[in-house]
Amino acid sequence: MKRLLFTLLFCYFFSQVSIAQETPQKWSRATVIQQIEDFYESEQVMGMAISISVDSVLVLSEGYGYVDINKTQKVNPSTTMFRIASLSKPITGTCLGVLVDQNRIAFDESLYKYVSDFPKKKYDFTLRQLAAHTSGIRHYKWFEKENKKDLSIEEGLKKFRRSKLKFKPGSQYSYSSYAYNLLGFAIEKAVNEDFFSVVKNSVLEPLAMTNTIADDGDYTKEEVSGFFKKNKKGIKEEKDVNIYFKLPSGGFLSTSEDLVRLGNSYIYSSLLSAETQAAILEQQPVDGGKTTYGLGWGVSKDKKGRTFYSHSGGGVGAVSRILVYPEEKLCITMVVNTNCDYFKQIRMIQQIADHIMEGHSDN
Repeated sequence: MKRLLFTLLFCYFFSQVSIAQETPQKWSRATVIQQIEDFYESEQVMGMAISISVDSVLVLSEGYGYVDINKTQKVNPSTTMFRIASLSKPITGTCLGVLVDQNRIAFDESLYKYVSDFPKKKYDFTLRQLAAHTSGIRHYKWFEKENKKDLSIEEGLKKFRRSKLKFKPGSQYSYSSYAYNLLGFAIEKAVNEDFFSVVKNSVLEPLAMTNTIADDGDYTKEEVSGFFKKNKKGIKEEKDVNIYFKLPSGGFLSTSEDLVRLGNSYIYSSLLSAETQAAILEQQPVDGGKTTYGLGWGVSKDKKGRTFYSHSGGGVGAVSRILVYPEEKLCITMVVNTNCDYFKQIRMIQQIADHIMEGHSDN
């Protein structure tokens, strides 16, 4: 009986693999690669990586260029870690969701339940509002974006803790990385553990994101790309900055392939409960309507009415993008180690997504 069951299971599995292998690819790999190469050549960046998964299968994952100024080490999409800047926010939002599922924190609790010594503002606000950019906490001022001091997340709060709220929480949307830093500190206090350890245990390890780490300024132990900027004279290394204090909002290093794993966790609901995932991906209400942002994810529809989740990031030696089409089971991620045309990157990734979903072929 056991032998018969094993034989039946083996035959079933083999047939599924065969069907998958025989299914014709309805889009042109050559066309997609040409779009990527055109972007790489026109933008003249030092290095970049792009990964694409369809139906949970990594159908394309390529590295272009180099990680060092001497061009001795090529980009590897599996292992080369880039700064991802604000693409860190979906990671933080996901971490928040896991803790909600574990009943260790609550979306609609006041910040002050977890961070009692944060200066009282005119209005109370919740963790949900922090994650939705509707709390009224301000964003960086231009001179605050770059920091050279080694600051903890808590120490970084001093930059804005005395600032007044911009508006009554829940009434407006205003993008704020400081709100995410405050959210990260609330998570630390709620769990009584440093923020990166919480993220590692709740998100990175469960999703096998083994090449995603905190940018703590030590680049000697890991395969981390350099950070570059270009001008009319060419490409040179970026200035040294310390961004650990903004880990929850923009301080992670990751690979394009690890970010695909994050995107696929939402396509297949593999990490969060259905209720919590729906809360994270719900467009948040404000006076007069709803935003196009959930809790860590942009949530919108394209010109053809297809729902997608996305986020971008830009920082010192960093431009990044994730695009997820849940119904079509498509995820595209891209990381770049040099300043480039942010909008051109978004357009190119969208064109690739449209090409794959609409089933064009070489024939």
